[in-house]
Parts: sequence; C-alpha cells; structure tokens
Amino acid sequence: MIAYENGPHVVTWELTRACQLHCRHCRAQAIPRRNPGELALDEMLPVLDDLAQGFTRPPVLVLTGGDPLERPDLDLIIKAARGRGLTVAVAPSVTPNLTPEVIHRWKTLGVHAVSLSIDGPTAEIHDRFRGFRGIFDRSLAIAKAITDEGIALQINTSVGRQTVDQLPLMGDLVRRLEASSWEVFFVIPTGRARLEDALSAEEIEKALHWLADWKETFPFRVTTVGAPQWVRILHAHHPEMPPHVIAREARGFAFIDHRGEVYPNGYLPISAGNVRHTPLSRLYRESPLFRSLRDSSRFLGGCGTCDYRDTCGGSRARAYAVTGNPLGADPGCPYAVMADAG
Repeated sequence: MIAYENGPHVVTWELTRACQLHCRHCRAQAIPRRNPGELALDEMLPVLDDLAQGFTRPPVLVLTGGDPLERPDLDLIIKAARGRGLTVAVAPSVTPNLTPEVIHRWKTLGVHAVSLSIDGPTAEIHDRFRGFRGIFDRSLAIAKAITDEGIALQINTSVGRQTVDQLPLMGDLVRRLEASSWEVFFVIPTGRARLEDALSAEEIEKALHWLADWKETFPFRVTTVGAPQWVRILHAHHPEMPPHVIAREARGFAFIDHRGEVYPNGYLPISAGNVRHTPLSRLYRESPLFRSLRDSSRFLGGCGTCDYRDTCGGSRARAYAVTGNPLGADPGCPYAVMADAG
C-alpha cells in the first residue's frame, strides 16, 4: 500500500475566497471581496519551503479559491512555488480575469495543469449552476486555450440531483475538449450545497458503475471526489487486479484555507491547526485529527467492518456532513448503509 501517512500526494491551497461567481454548490461560500485575514505572500514562503523540503516526496500543489486570480500576487506565488521545485496546478474560476493571455503567462511560469469546472454539457445547465450567462461558452474557449498551450487540462464536474442524468453527455464533452483528466465530484452537503442536492447511496453506486464502464473506452484519467468507493467499483470491474489505495481526507491529501487553517480536505471543515504557527508537514503527520482519519480501525458502522476499509475508507467528509462524526459510516455508500441497517 502507498504510505500516505508519510506525506500527501496533493495539497490544495485556497489562496482567497473572493470570486465574481455565485455557484449554487460552492464549497467555499465565496465572497465578493478578499478577506483581510488572508495569508500574505511573505507568510506563504515558509509554507512553500516546508512543502518542498518537509516531505520525502513533495506534493503536487493546487492553487484554488474562490478564484485565485482575485489575488494580484498570483504570478509571484506561482514563481515562488516553481522556484522551489514544486509541481503547480491552478484551479481558476471562469471570469473576465481568465483570458488566453493569462493561460500563456502560466505556461511560461511552468504551470503543469489547469482545471476548469464544467457541471453540465449545455449552457443552460452549466450557467444555471454558475449563476451567470455565458460562462459555459467562455469555459469551452478557455479549455481550448489551455490545450493549445500544451498545458494539461482537467475538467471538474459536480454530480448531484440536477446533473446526474447528464453524465453520458458530459463524458462526451470531456472527450471533445481533449482533457487529460476528468474529476467527478459527488456533491457533499457542505458550503452552499444542501442535503437535497446530494445523491442517495444507490444513485452514487449506479453513477460509479457507469463511470467504470465508460472509462474503458477513453484514454484519460477518471477520478472521483466524495466517493472513495470508486476503488471497490474498479475492483469489481477488474477482479484480477488488486484494489489500490484511494487518496482521500488526511490520507494523501491536505487543504490549506485562505487564513492558513489546515483541513483534511475542503469539504471537511475541522481544522488540525494553522500554518502560521505549525508547519504543514508536522500537522499532516502528527495532528490527532489527521492520524485518526488515517486509522481505519477507528471507523464506525459499515465502514469499520467493510473489506475495503483500508483501501477505500469511505468519505469522511460526507460522514461528518450528514452524521456529525468524521469517523462514522459513509451514508453515500450502500455497503455501509446496508451494514448499519443489518
């Protein structure tokens, strides 16, 4: 198994919560203007040093928001990260700030990948989610600018009650955009997302089986967020292959918010500490919160007895959002639900 207790594979850094959009499912509950409590660049530099030097293998750094382009020092942050040898990806919002010229500049700075959120295969669906008309068409244009520059394009799609039926058409769109990765986010009721927006365990299961079938015919990477049972689904489709360990909250992943608070991920709002006071490497390895979330023997209910508890472990964020206990059974997995019912 991958030794995720030694260090994360990905660290996502919320540079700001400011954003011009008003997305109905926004995890960050983005705000129109920057928070004065945001980490300043000089406060970020020691954290970047720690990311580069504090782990045996430095993690991929994803710069997100809000909208990271709301920070006028974004280029300086990218330069500082790249100067320390970190692999950098950017997850911007599609606003007038994001132009082909910006994409070209990121290419010259050494940005490895850019992710765009597209939640539906048509302007009607996507623009309704984003709260503004025209965002869908602009997203397609920016996607082309990204691939034209030779930067890896990742498409992020939130799947909930309003969009699950559009998955086949959405998959076709991702293929046409020549994306290198499709990350499918199963809505977790946190931030602006409501419980009624999220799918049931059976609906998630059906969608995951469709994804597993569909990915066989296309070459790019397909990953999930909020559904680590993806490892079980893939194993069911390829039983000859041993199940691999899914990175999830505190296990291969960490999240830094705009004020420096460190979370297991952006959907599990329990802080392990703040990088203003404690290095991320220490929080990741030693904080009681992170250690407990990596210890599958502590999981309750169906997740605690499941044969996949070490490779999947269930969504700790969904368990917390629905039950209030991050170690509880994942209500988005029918195996956990059935075990609890039995």
